[in-house]
Amino acid sequence: MERRFRFARTVLCVWLLVMAAVLSALTGCAGKYETMQLTREETAGSEPETAASEETAALSLEDADGIRAAEQAAVADLSALESDVTTSNGFEDRNETVQIAEDRVNLREDCGTQCGIVAQVDQGTSLQRTGYAGEWSRVVYEGRTCYVKSEFLTEAPQSGEEAAGADAAARPAVSNGRIVAIDAGHQAKGNSEKEPIGPGSSTMKAKVASGTQGVSTGLAEYELTLSVSKKLQRILEERGYEVVMIRESNDVNISNAERAEIANESGASVFVRVHANSVESAGVSGTLSMCQTSSNPYNGDLHAQSYSLSQKITDAVCAATGFQNRGVQETDTMSGINWCRIPVCIIEMGFMSNPEEDQKMAQDEYQELIAGGIANGIDAYFAGN
Repeated sequence: MERRFRFARTVLCVWLLVMAAVLSALTGCAGKYETMQLTREETAGSEPETAASEETAALSLEDADGIRAAEQAAVADLSALESDVTTSNGFEDRNETVQIAEDRVNLREDCGTQCGIVAQVDQGTSLQRTGYAGEWSRVVYEGRTCYVKSEFLTEAPQSGEEAAGADAAARPAVSNGRIVAIDAGHQAKGNSEKEPIGPGSSTMKAKVASGTQGVSTGLAEYELTLSVSKKLQRILEERGYEVVMIRESNDVNISNAERAEIANESGASVFVRVHANSVESAGVSGTLSMCQTSSNPYNGDLHAQSYSLSQKITDAVCAATGFQNRGVQETDTMSGINWCRIPVCIIEMGFMSNPEEDQKMAQDEYQELIAGGIANGIDAYFAGN
C-alpha cells in the first residue's frame, strides 16, 4: 500500500510540473504575439512589412512546435518514470519451484536489505517463486509471501514424471539383462491371520501388518514405501534393469511369505524390500538394513550374498541422504526373508518416529535421493558379483 501511495504521489507531481511547463510556454507565446502586434503597428505602411510579418509568423509556428515538443517530452518522461516505478515495485508473474543456493539466506518482508527478516533458510530449501523483478524475487515460504535476492536462488531439480520424461528423451534404456524384485513394505489393511515363519516351520506369525506412520507428518508407512518403490522402479528401468513390483497399489492383501514366493518365481536375481522404521524414542535416527544369519535354517546359504547386497544398499542410501549409517542387522525372525530363495535385503530407510527424518522422508526430493541410493547400491552389488 505504501509503495502504491508513493507511486501515485510521484505521478501527480510530474503531472503538475508538465502543466506548469505548458502554461509557461503559452505565456511566452502570448507575449511574443503582443510584440508581433506592436511590430505590425509600428511598421505599418513601411516597405519591410511583408518580411517582418513572415518572420513573425515563422516565430509563431516555431513556438507552437516547441510547445508540442515540450508536451511530448514531458509525457515521455512521465511514461518512463511510471515504467521505472512499476519495475521497481512490481513483479513479472512466475509460477515455478526454486531452491535456496546458499546457507543462512534471509527471506524479507519486502524488497530491500533494510526490510524486516521473516525467516533465515539454508541451501536446498524449496520455495515457490510467484514473481521476478531482476534483483529481487517474490516467493512463498510456509504459506507466507516473502522477498529474497534472486542471486540466492537456483532452479529446483526435476522430480517424478518430469525427470522421467527428460531422461527418457536424452537416454533410452538398454537392457542389462538383470531382473530386480521390489516389495513396497506393508499395505493399507493388515492381515492378522497366521502363516509359518519359514518353509515347514511350526512357528507362526501374522501374515502382514499395515506398518507405522510418521510422528509429525502422519504419513502411513505403506504409502511412503510405495512412493519410494515406484521411484526406484523408474530409476532401475532407466538403468536397464527389468523390475518386478510385488505390489503397485495400497489396496492389496499379500502376505510376507507370498511376497517372497512371487520374487522367487519372477526370475529376479535379488529381492529388495522397502520399509521405514519406528521405535519408542524420538531421538533414534538413521538408515539400516536386515538380512538372514549364516545359520538361518531356511536359507543360510544365501547369507553372504544377502549381507553384501544389504551393506551396499545401506552405504549408498546414507551417502545420498546424509542419514546416519546404522549398518546391517542379521535376523532370522522375518517371514519375508526366511521364505526367500534369492539374495534379499530389507532396507529401513529412516525412522518415522524421528520428527526430522519423518519430515524429510515425506518430501519428494528426499524420496528421490533414497530411491537413487538404493539403485546405486544395487549397481554396486552386481558390479562385485
